[in-house]
Amino acid sequence: MTGHTNTEQTILEAAEALFMEKGYKLATTTAIAAKAGVTHAMLHYYFRTKEQIFLKILDKNMNEMFSMLQTAMSPDLSFREILTEVVNLHYEFLSRHRKLPALFLEIAENNPDMLLRYKSRLQETLDTEVARHRARFGNAAAAGDMNSMDPFQMVFMIVSMNLSTYISLPVLKNLFGMDDARLEAFLDERRREIIRTLDARLFGKE
Repeated sequence: MTGHTNTEQTILEAAEALFMEKGYKLATTTAIAAKAGVTHAMLHYYFRTKEQIFLKILDKNMNEMFSMLQTAMSPDLSFREILTEVVNLHYEFLSRHRKLPALFLEIAENNPDMLLRYKSRLQETLDTEVARHRARFGNAAAAGDMNSMDPFQMVFMIVSMNLSTYISLPVLKNLFGMDDARLEAFLDERRREIIRTLDARLFGKE
């Protein structure tokens, strides 16, 4: 059983690296088998199709993202803490999976059915987490402690600003010529700027 598990995990790790590097369309099962150091026949023994491999990898990443969102939206945190936590945790998630946003865009455009399987869970997670804070947001706004803003809009602003940053990485590297050190410094400052922008929107004078 251990050998079976190890081989399957080796295939999944090789496949994930290739999907991130080449995208879903160009990452072939032949290339995945070669990278994993197994025969093509052995790969098909564990996984019947490339889509089956990809969905297993996508499940892992989506589960990590859902867990991140639930942690960041803890009801025990203040609004400013939630703001910082959501930005930081999502930023860290994207930093660990830098090519995932581009891969998501490819799938959303060319293979949208793969993402539809997460639609109900994503909607349920967002509805649950937003519902936990909607009354708090309304009460704080009514008391003048913060500006009025729908919590779903807040989450969407954070996700869109973070995603746009990481989708732009090829431009920053290839067009602006940023080396690794400059890129990391830019990303860190961009994270702080996103927090400052959201803080001003929620707590600044309107």
